[in-house]
Amino acid sequence: MKNKIRKKMRIPRIDRVRIFFQLQRSILFKYGWIQSWRTNRPVDRDREPIPWMTYPAIDFLGQFDYSEASILEWGSGYSTLWWAKRCKSITSIESQVDWIPYIKTMIPDNVRLLTPEFDKESEVNVIDEENFVYDIIVIDNHGPFRASCAEKAVSILADGGLIVLDNSDQCLKATAVLRAAGFTQIDFTGLVPTMGYAHSTSIFLKQRIALPSLHADLPAQSVAQPNPPWENC
Repeated sequence: MKNKIRKKMRIPRIDRVRIFFQLQRSILFKYGWIQSWRTNRPVDRDREPIPWMTYPAIDFLGQFDYSEASILEWGSGYSTLWWAKRCKSITSIESQVDWIPYIKTMIPDNVRLLTPEFDKESEVNVIDEENFVYDIIVIDNHGPFRASCAEKAVSILADGGLIVLDNSDQCLKATAVLRAAGFTQIDFTGLVPTMGYAHSTSIFLKQRIALPSLHADLPAQSVAQPNPPWENC
């Protein structure tokens, strides 16, 4: 019986070869990974800027209308350019001294760039006096700052908004902070522009899913992720 099932499940060799090349075509060319590798920048197949996040997360985020949305991101880059084309306004917090002059030359008029000192307290609290809430909050800055940024994000997220945490499989302290605040964590694990391995980008929603997790730490590490979690984030 098992042999009959195996025979039915066998895929002809020519189809297996076709599937292999379909996989290469989809990832390398349709997603634009090869263009990102050639330019050493997170870009799509047309060399347009995309977030330096997992492709599944980009697909998910790309389905919404942000034309009336206000966005806050800790950490600027090509994601800033991607969001700026889609949203009403974006506040980007950047404290990496060497990166600031470069990103300043690229950002459009609907981006407000804040440049605090490179320390955790300054980066987290630079928006304290604004008394404003954001529809989307992206946490993609210096790793050891991310858990504190997550704590701050909880209090400044608009109703119905979402929080995006990149490298979440290496920022387990930050993911725990958001889950403890009542957020539901949805993990998008997969390949990333320019990189040859998988990591995770997680989306956090205020609505809770009443299902227990199989893992103590979330997200569970992909078999294609060779790096351990970062310390203190």
